[in-house]
Amino acid sequence: MRNIDAWVKPTGFITKSGLRGLLIYVRNKSPYQVKFTVNDREFTAGSGLNWFLTEVKPNESIEVKFETGESYSFKPNFQEPRKFRVHIAPTVHTDYGYTDVQSRVEEIHRGNMDVALKISSRGGKFVIEVTEQPFGRIMELLDANRRGLIGVQAFPLNVLTGLCNHEELIRLFYGVRDLRRAGFSIETAALNDIPSAVYALPSVLASCGIKYYIQGANPDRGPLHKLNTWLKSPFKWIGPDGNGVLAWFSGGYGGLIPGFHGYHQGWSAGLLISLDRAEAGLAHFLTTLEERGYQYENVLLYGMFIDNWPASDRFIDVVREFNEKWENPQLIISTTDDFFHEIEREVNGKINSIKGSFGAYWEDGAASTARELAALRLAKKLLYFAEVAYAFDYIKGLRYPKGDIDEAWRSVIYFDEHTWGAWNSVSDPYNPSVLEQWRIKAGFADKALNKAMELTRGDYVSNPYPFTVSGIIENTYVELPSMASRPFIRKPLVRRSVESKNLLIESPYYKVTIKDGKVVSVIDKELNVELIDSSKYTLDEYLYVLGGKGTSMERTILNYLYEGEPTGPVFSIIREYSSRVTGVYENDDVVTVVIESDSYLSKIRKEITLPKARRELIIRNTVDKSENYDKEGVYFAFPFNLSKPRVLIEEPGAFIDVENELIEGGCANWFAANNIVLLKGEFDIAFYTEEAPLVTIGSIFDGVWRGSVKVNNGLLFSYVMNNYWHTNYKAAQGGSFTFTYRLTSSRAIKPSQAHRFFSSPVIGRAINGDLTIDPPEVVVTTVKKWDLGDGVVLRLLEVDGEAKSLTIRSRTLNGYKAYLANPLEEPIEELGEFTNGELKVSVKPRSYLTIVVKRS
Repeated sequence: MRNIDAWVKPTGFITKSGLRGLLIYVRNKSPYQVKFTVNDREFTAGSGLNWFLTEVKPNESIEVKFETGESYSFKPNFQEPRKFRVHIAPTVHTDYGYTDVQSRVEEIHRGNMDVALKISSRGGKFVIEVTEQPFGRIMELLDANRRGLIGVQAFPLNVLTGLCNHEELIRLFYGVRDLRRAGFSIETAALNDIPSAVYALPSVLASCGIKYYIQGANPDRGPLHKLNTWLKSPFKWIGPDGNGVLAWFSGGYGGLIPGFHGYHQGWSAGLLISLDRAEAGLAHFLTTLEERGYQYENVLLYGMFIDNWPASDRFIDVVREFNEKWENPQLIISTTDDFFHEIEREVNGKINSIKGSFGAYWEDGAASTARELAALRLAKKLLYFAEVAYAFDYIKGLRYPKGDIDEAWRSVIYFDEHTWGAWNSVSDPYNPSVLEQWRIKAGFADKALNKAMELTRGDYVSNPYPFTVSGIIENTYVELPSMASRPFIRKPLVRRSVESKNLLIESPYYKVTIKDGKVVSVIDKELNVELIDSSKYTLDEYLYVLGGKGTSMERTILNYLYEGEPTGPVFSIIREYSSRVTGVYENDDVVTVVIESDSYLSKIRKEITLPKARRELIIRNTVDKSENYDKEGVYFAFPFNLSKPRVLIEEPGAFIDVENELIEGGCANWFAANNIVLLKGEFDIAFYTEEAPLVTIGSIFDGVWRGSVKVNNGLLFSYVMNNYWHTNYKAAQGGSFTFTYRLTSSRAIKPSQAHRFFSSPVIGRAINGDLTIDPPEVVVTTVKKWDLGDGVVLRLLEVDGEAKSLTIRSRTLNGYKAYLANPLEEPIEELGEFTNGELKVSVKPRSYLTIVVKRS
């Protein structure tokens, strides 16, 4: 058996003297370096796959001789060369942490701004990857940006968009507004490292005036190298409202290119090493594109420096040397805006359009810190309440705590940034740097929640929504008209006797049967249907999944050449046991059954509650779990009795149909729900998850990476914890955790109805508003003080896929003028005046509507 294989590929590279570039591949199967010659020119191949470029005459034969004795002869057949203009867009990838403690990372990026200015002074260009990189010498950066030498991309940080709520997806880009108002030009957004993003992102970008998008994907635990081989850039990515962006899937064309990450391709190409390495890397990159059918002259080589690297201007010299030697291809140091201007002209509108979501690949890691994730989700809910309450205070002449609210939002966004911890968080979890980085990361969730609670503290129960809401708050039924408050009086529960192991509890709407401590039946009394199928799992059954280290549950790639496959999944499912009813409690508003169970390293306490005045079943699970550094996953099962239902997941900005609106190759193993999953079949079930966003459909995550979903039944799992990652995320978690679920059923439920049903009163400060929306068939994502002047902002989101005509009513706003605005609160056109306390507006299907209301 040979230890060395070699083959060649003719390229379109032409030197200025007329020689052709020949790409030589060497696969060295030994662990040692091996030297070889090509027509007397010497090379060294390391272990594994290598590529090299040499210059030959167009009809020249070559001989590749290895010091180990192997020899290969080739007579390459060169074709008419394709012309390429390679746009090199240098960035430094930003991890807020990971490589070092966050404060040191900030110092590196602060220094990189000085290097960016040096690069621009040498005639090069540079791209600021995210707007939260410390700008430092801002006036010099502004001047360089205006001269087209330094680009700025739109994301504040590399954020896991699936963790955002409807409003947060827009707040990500408020920094763009502020930088533009200072004079910066920003046309491109890029998500780097992260392999996926949600459906509504292109809609939001387009409405914010951001025309271009780059997905700088990393296929580690996001196996786009295998699942997305049909995707060809550039393409138009269309959002749910029909608007979109010109998009570039960085890292490949018809699949990822071996050896090339999506966000530091200059480094991958060798531009930081030497001319020889750059020639070979670029030849490999461009030849692969050409073989896969790439048809354009302009091509993007995106990113330069790996995670938090100190930047340098070394690549400028390599690019200059390359262009002095080669007639084709031509290397151009560009901003990402420059590239998109060129490719936009070249394609002239003749490109494919893609609609849908890429899913939530890396959002699963957030479940490695379930407690902090729950805290942040509560903070977002309270921030909505705070902004609404203080907006009406502001209208009445009272203080609006903008600084506190902005600080809380900043903490929210920093927690949802993709860097959860250190590079060695799993391999060395007690390392001081690992512990310090997690302390800082967790602090963002704590700060957001503490600030939100401080802003909303009080003893009232309030309704911050522009429609009547009802709900169970601490076992007490509360119903409130829009924007109303009242003192909260709790109703205590009274214990009932438990007469047998089998138990039946009822409300006017549901009949629940509990057998041997497990919920085996839930009957909708009005529909006369069984809601669950307990043949395989009972309702809310706890599953502990043990194992998976070193298998495909942990990794999707073994190396960045995408060679080999991880070991197949190995794991055990441990179900709950010793389940028993330990109490039944009741008052005028609810009946609650308490069930206690055990499982591996876990004790579970479940409260199953039936409200007497609401068509709802409420489940509150408290899990006490020991810390475990072996690989684990934790789920609760919800086996709904539906055959091939249509499943809608509430992503930020849209409810998506998982079968029809997940882009092929997107994350089908789990989904990140804002709160609601809607199952539509013989009857409809709306499922609400409070603390834990991840859900799986049809099965738990089993280590088989799928790029599409086929819904065969109503089996749903709440995926509440895992530690499957081998880096970045937490290695283990233990302690007490709470997971709350609510469900309702009906003959038919629209997304807006589900949202309205699950919108609950909030304990806190009083609210003094009078806003109503009729009909209440939209999601209100915020009511807040206008950032740019004296007024308030109202933002709506249509989620049913239907155009809506709405009447907004508020006596407080009578006489105010309303303006249609973009999501960044910049007015576009006048809508009219609140007359007799009313304003009529229209909202398009699956779109946001932002309204600025100003004093006349």
